[in-house]
Amino acid sequence: MNLSHTVKWFLLVPLISVVLAGCGAFEPPPPSYPHATVTFDVTVPADTPSNVVVTVVGSNPSLGGGAAPGFNLRRQESHYTGSVRLPVGEEVSYELWVDAAWRPELSAEGAPVPRHSFQVDGDMTVTATVERWGEPGLGPR
Repeated sequence: MNLSHTVKWFLLVPLISVVLAGCGAFEPPPPSYPHATVTFDVTVPADTPSNVVVTVVGSNPSLGGGAAPGFNLRRQESHYTGSVRLPVGEEVSYELWVDAAWRPELSAEGAPVPRHSFQVDGDMTVTATVERWGEPGLGPR
């Protein structure tokens, strides 16, 4: 190997380093945020028609970010279920609504129910029982 050939190799090493650095080969991986599967299991009043849609409207963007349309649950006999991925450690608040007419959840006495809340601690099931539905209104905003 002559001197000219050796110099070419030494010039090639920095060039390869620049190319690899430009490709992101030396960049750290993006941060990962752990998520968990949260299953909503909502029991509805017996007089709830079978063709209605129960919607969870919550603070997380996957639940509508506090506004319609929210996250629709599927009917399973006398209750509705659905699963969504949410960040672990997040405090989530939500309301339950039915129909496109936006009938809110009410207590047995007919009073508005305060927002439900929970903290995502890992894969979990959140249960709720609706006592009755209110009259159609403007819905979540």
